[in-house]
Amino acid sequence: MIKCLIWDLDETLWHGTLADDEEVSLRPGIREVLEQLDGRGILQSVASRNDHGLAMEKLEQLGVCRYFLYPQIGWGAKAEGIRRIASELNIGLDAIAFIDDNPFERYEAGTYLPELTVYSAHEALELVGYPEFRVGKPTREAGKRREMMLSRLERTTAEQRFTGTREDFLRSCFMELEVRTAREEDLDRAFELAARTNQFNNFAERMSEDVVCSYLESPTKGLYVAELKDRFGDHGIVGAAMLDYEEERLDIRLFCISCRIEGRGIGTAFLGTVLKLARQEYPAMLEAVCSYRSTGRNRPALMLLQLLGFARKEKQEHDSIYALPLPFAYCAPDWIVVKTEHFKQLEGRTLG
Repeated sequence: MIKCLIWDLDETLWHGTLADDEEVSLRPGIREVLEQLDGRGILQSVASRNDHGLAMEKLEQLGVCRYFLYPQIGWGAKAEGIRRIASELNIGLDAIAFIDDNPFERYEAGTYLPELTVYSAHEALELVGYPEFRVGKPTREAGKRREMMLSRLERTTAEQRFTGTREDFLRSCFMELEVRTAREEDLDRAFELAARTNQFNNFAERMSEDVVCSYLESPTKGLYVAELKDRFGDHGIVGAAMLDYEEERLDIRLFCISCRIEGRGIGTAFLGTVLKLARQEYPAMLEAVCSYRSTGRNRPALMLLQLLGFARKEKQEHDSIYALPLPFAYCAPDWIVVKTEHFKQLEGRTLG
């Protein structure tokens, strides 16, 4: 699945070479491709050998500048620009694609970044039909993904300028996390999170839509979601957790949390609250267990479990089983106001 497409400019996004003639024009159909990918939640950027100021001015004139996050325009190697974009967006290179008309540039980028998916410029109008650019049913969060990334940039900038402690900065963000059981209208977003999340995801297996739906319909299963708001906007659903209830054991089949909100304590606040709500519903539960399968990129998911007090109970061929005795004590960070379905505030209170 491609999460970000990075465009070359000359003879790829537009006809002509800007350094030779400033009267370049968008290639026919390109605007529609930009709009469709943006609507699907696929982020876009630019890596181009050009004069930065002149190229940005031209993108503004053509009315497409808003689509591109962290554009890397200059005279350095495009592979380095692509690497910087990936780092800024916190997206793995295996989920990034690059499109360029020049075979040398494509070869260089693919050689230095072998995980990268590379396309020739003549494929530009066909990209929206490729399976790697199909993201399932559209969700509210997908349509706002570019805006959410801009909010993330605004938050990062505000944090860099803040003169107090990090905890003081996080308190100034006024984070409000609502944790509740999922509704039917949340299923597409829950499936999207399960399919897209690579870092805060405890399991390598991708759940089918039918499996996700079953967690809404079965009395022995539970599906929880988390919605986040802060001073920078409404981030929509940022977390999902799928639970199996087995007599005295609570099995966390899958939890996934958007990588956009890393480093704020949201993950532990969400999963800790989920465990509290589940045990309120099933007070006989004596243990919570969770399978963890390392993918090389999802170590943050393991760290989240350990922060909550999970310890490894069993090592299997591919997975490790982590367990937590119930009831357990957990205090959410005091910079997050956690609300449950009944809007009872749990800010800074002990869960258990």
